[in-house]
Amino acid sequence: MGKCLICLVCVSLVLTACGTPPVVTSTFVPATNTPLAPTSTPSPVAPTITLAPPTAFPTPRTDCKERYPTSPAEKDYWPTAEWRVSSLAEHCLDPEKIEHAAWYLEKGITARSLLIIRHGELVYEKYFRSIQKPDRTADVRSITKSVLSALVGIAMDQGQLDSLDHKVIEYFPEYFYPQTDPRMAEVTLRHLLTMSSGFKWAEHSPSQTKWMNSRNWVEAAINLEFVEQPGTGFTYCTANTQLLSAILTKVTGEALRDYAQRNLFTPLGIPANRWHWGVDDHGYAIGGFGMNLRPRDLARFGYLYLNQGYWDGQQIISPEWIQESTRAQLHSGWGPDYGYLWWVHPRSDLHSFEAAGSGGQTIYVVPSLDLVVVITSDADVGNPENPGPIIYEWITKAVTDR
Repeated sequence: MGKCLICLVCVSLVLTACGTPPVVTSTFVPATNTPLAPTSTPSPVAPTITLAPPTAFPTPRTDCKERYPTSPAEKDYWPTAEWRVSSLAEHCLDPEKIEHAAWYLEKGITARSLLIIRHGELVYEKYFRSIQKPDRTADVRSITKSVLSALVGIAMDQGQLDSLDHKVIEYFPEYFYPQTDPRMAEVTLRHLLTMSSGFKWAEHSPSQTKWMNSRNWVEAAINLEFVEQPGTGFTYCTANTQLLSAILTKVTGEALRDYAQRNLFTPLGIPANRWHWGVDDHGYAIGGFGMNLRPRDLARFGYLYLNQGYWDGQQIISPEWIQESTRAQLHSGWGPDYGYLWWVHPRSDLHSFEAAGSGGQTIYVVPSLDLVVVITSDADVGNPENPGPIIYEWITKAVTDR
């Protein structure tokens, strides 16, 4: 009995010998278990993880900075057709640390997939539950918002929008009634992008339920109550993105899904039959959720942002838009800062940004490490932990050439 008690605090090899299954515990802040809430990433807290069963791991290289180009224009390979597959060790990632992170995601979070892209190559891909396969799309929830941000940037680049300071009233004057809050006349596209419209709102609250049950989401959004002046503070509000979606549809003159396919997804090698985007009762694409994409295609989108909007000889999104979208525009008060529908982690040691959806969906981009991490999870069940700290504490710190 004494020997087995000692075994409980030993490494996983001894755990296995004692017949004691690995235990997963964590100190993370619980995430919400509802379909539309964002997945915020708090200041990283080191997870307490009992290590996965031991394996003979290869020794990772440490010389990747000298071996791979970082400038997008210098790269001679792009994953438009297929991802080039390589290994963790070859790309200066410690396989043991990555496997421990994967072990935790599988046992402690309802994760369905983990993909890691380094130097433009797929160095790790694992599917944890039989329901998720490489060729099956995932419900990415609020990652949809970050894709919408990309489309706003493309419309700005192409001149269909010429300023973020246009007011919503310019596009939908017919929905401004005598009883509409006069502060609505001051709401701009910039306010919508930064979640600073001033609307009285809480995700999964009566205000959202009333809005979603309305027959016209645009009209209902314009006539929401206010709690503060536009541009004053951060309130995460899905209705903001529905207004953006409707405005983009107006200025481009076509269904937003078609616009996205031609200007964003086709250049990335994502055909129309490989993704889905739901619409509201008036045919507007749902701006805040409703998108389904394959994990490998989520990685393509993240890799586009890693490369400042450049892809295989084409500037799909201007680097200026990428930079503005992924820098702190507003303090959210939730842990990370907020850009243009992207979560921003402006740590002193490692700048990163994230597209996140409820239930543990994430595209986590670390430009200085040439790294993209994709996690999809069981969005219907929700996840008890936020994957952000796992990425920061285990995956980014697995890089051996920092």
